[in-house]
Amino acid sequence: EGENVVGIMMELAALGYYQPLSSHILDFFRALPKLAGKMGIQFATPSEVLAKNKPVSPLEVIYPVSWNDEERDTSSMLGNGMQREAFNKLYDENTVGRILACRDRRIQLDWDRLQATDNFRFMTTKNNGMGNYRGIYDSEYDAFTNYMNILGDFLKRVKDMFPDSVENDELNSLYTQIANMGEEINVKDNEISRLRARLKKLGSEEEEASKEEPKPAPKKVPAKKKAEPKAKPAPKKAPAKKPAAKKAPAKKKAAKK
Repeated sequence: EGENVVGIMMELAALGYYQPLSSHILDFFRALPKLAGKMGIQFATPSEVLAKNKPVSPLEVIYPVSWNDEERDTSSMLGNGMQREAFNKLYDENTVGRILACRDRRIQLDWDRLQATDNFRFMTTKNNGMGNYRGIYDSEYDAFTNYMNILGDFLKRVKDMFPDSVENDELNSLYTQIANMGEEINVKDNEISRLRARLKKLGSEEEEASKEEPKPAPKKVPAKKKAEPKAKPAPKKAPAKKPAAKKAPAKKKAAKK
């Protein structure tokens, strides 16, 4: 409570090995995101956490620590000669310099896998409560032999790309270029994140504004007036007939003498 970031770190072996499937460990992880969301907790990768949070202060670690065994130290990974030999060969100064200068994606991926702590834990001779959990290996010696063969092949590939004829000055120049490129990428990533947040905010403001403004009432189309039927003209009256002219009375005949 009160922390900005809470780290959840666990081995994949916890799913089905340390915690058998009968313990419903998978059901627990299916339900975890939903329950965390109800409490306002969000999930993020380490890169996302670093991008959103600024360092508070340096963390001083005097001795290497781990979560293995009761000692919580590195004895289960670097406790015997086989482990230390493999470790020293992996992190040889000249070799590491060439690997860091290499931009080949396959090389970088294999480099990350070779650094996995399980590679060294499988070589342990301690009675550390791990039982017979050594991955695919029958013994610590099989684990050591296989790892050294894979590491030797990997180092040969690196040497083919950056032979011994490449001077340290040239490598240092490459390191500087890589560092500058990394800084430029970080600046651009931060700018992209800022612009995305700005666009998201503008979109939310426009959406809220559209909800608040009442929509104008649709204009009513005036109804068309019905044409009034034209009055039919009154029929013309026939002209009145003139009365017949009176006949003049007939003249009387003169009497005969």
